[in-house]
Amino acid sequence: MWGTDNTSSCHVIQSSVTDMASKFIRERYGVPQVLALALLVAMFAQCAWFIAYVPLKQTEASFIRSGLEYLAHKGAPGDTSHSPLTSLLASVPLRIVAPSAYAQRYDQFFLDRYRWLIRIPFLLSGLFLGASLWYVARRLYGNTGGFLALLMFAFNPAMIAQMSFAEPEILAAWGAFGAIFTAIAVAHTLYAPREVVLWNWRRILLLGFCIFLMVGAQFSTVWLLLLALGFMLWAVPHRRIAALAIWVAACIVGKFFLWATYLFRAGDMYRSMISAHWLPFSPAAITSSLVYRVAANFFASRNTLAPTILFLMALLVYVAWKRARFFGNTAPLLVMLLLVMLGIVMPGQGLALFFVSLPFLMVFAAGVLTDLLESDRITIALGVIMGVLLLQAVTGIMGLAHMSRMAR
Repeated sequence: MWGTDNTSSCHVIQSSVTDMASKFIRERYGVPQVLALALLVAMFAQCAWFIAYVPLKQTEASFIRSGLEYLAHKGAPGDTSHSPLTSLLASVPLRIVAPSAYAQRYDQFFLDRYRWLIRIPFLLSGLFLGASLWYVARRLYGNTGGFLALLMFAFNPAMIAQMSFAEPEILAAWGAFGAIFTAIAVAHTLYAPREVVLWNWRRILLLGFCIFLMVGAQFSTVWLLLLALGFMLWAVPHRRIAALAIWVAACIVGKFFLWATYLFRAGDMYRSMISAHWLPFSPAAITSSLVYRVAANFFASRNTLAPTILFLMALLVYVAWKRARFFGNTAPLLVMLLLVMLGIVMPGQGLALFFVSLPFLMVFAAGVLTDLLESDRITIALGVIMGVLLLQAVTGIMGLAHMSRMAR
């Protein structure tokens, strides 16, 4: 009798463990994950197509030269807008694989032979940004929102081009996206009554790494840290001291990572921080029609037109429909608007900041349009959304095909 009861209990426990394992596998490695991976593979294929036919640019060669010289203790650390992060990512793999690169650093044709090696860190950064975008949108809005955001991202010509060059914008975009949403996620963990810093050390490290990427790639994005802190304090009004402690700890971690990009040369980092353009504000830019034309041309260009159309559609719904106005939709909208505003008042940084705003634009659009697709207006909304996304994919692939024909 006792043996029978024990056997029955073992079967129940084994069945429960099996069910839990199956559920975990389905949640982590189910159909949505496979589809998202397929979209990222499609994006990788487009970037590979782009890299195969587009030679190294002069700006990329400049970053490489700067990195090689800094590694050889012969150059200055970065410039007034960037830390050495971009230069080191572009030059360190080249220095390892082709040590003679330094001797021939001014030969752009020589460097172009290694353009895959030079660009691969930035390509991977873009793919990680895409995965992060899908993960965040899916957690906020479900599978529909996750795939809407990823479809806007994976076939977007601006993203394809930027993550296929060895330039800082894609690093700044990934870092900014991670910093904002990691800060919000860390804040929500404070609803559990546990130790603030020790329990959250992994998330603090992640947030610090995102801050490092964001600021190291583009100094002017540092102002997003204040918005991230604001989100944290709003999310947990009863534990604001704890949220502030986490934010400060993450900033310290980010500063340490940033110091590493200066090869732990404290003097270099100090001089770079003093001369950096943290807020190159131009009062004349506010009334300059040229600045607004640049912004309009960026968001209305063929490369970014599809997400802009969906954003404007989502913005109209957000303003008119109370259901769409909640924190999960409002947060990315505020970040996007802040970045656009900073890009206008800092015209020298404008295009970089506009690009950094694109993932937040996509998340906002995906969130509001997901709500719209769950309403009784699903037929019209679905037709417009899929039409815009299909047009983006077709024009993007046709652009790649035209580029490859021109390069032959």
